[in-house]
Amino acid sequence: MKKLITFFIAFSLLSCNDGDFDVPSFEFSDDVNSCGETLLYRLSPDKTEVILLTLTNSELGTKVGEKSYAISSSLNIIYRIFDDVIDTNYFCQEIPPASPAVLKELQAENATIIINTTEIIENEIVTGYKYNISISELLFLDNNERIYFETFNFGEY
Repeated sequence: MKKLITFFIAFSLLSCNDGDFDVPSFEFSDDVNSCGETLLYRLSPDKTEVILLTLTNSELGTKVGEKSYAISSSLNIIYRIFDDVIDTNYFCQEIPPASPAVLKELQAENATIIINTTEIIENEIVTGYKYNISISELLFLDNNERIYFETFNFGEY
């Protein structure tokens, strides 16, 4: 009996602990919101997570077809988790509000942004352009954890 009790005590003291690993959901609404033409973002359904895509003026052009761009200092992808709900005006302000606070921010370490541009035609006249944006080989590093998507559909803008 002593051996059995000793075994259970040793087993409970030496059991594994997975720590405080937070798995981001990466589930976002279908709407691609924008602040100008250079900042595109998607909110999670509960509006506490966001994925941001920062472009320069030249990526969203009028040339029909597919273009791809590697991330850089001017083309980047950021994932943020907030402590409370944010609204769609949060990113369009010159000075971001102090609340809600950013709990976690991850910048993509690697990614290729693929933009497929098509014309919007009404009555045989080009009235605008539609951009289908996807991201391949998207990699975020969170301390020692890797968050990787072979293909991530950012959405249609």
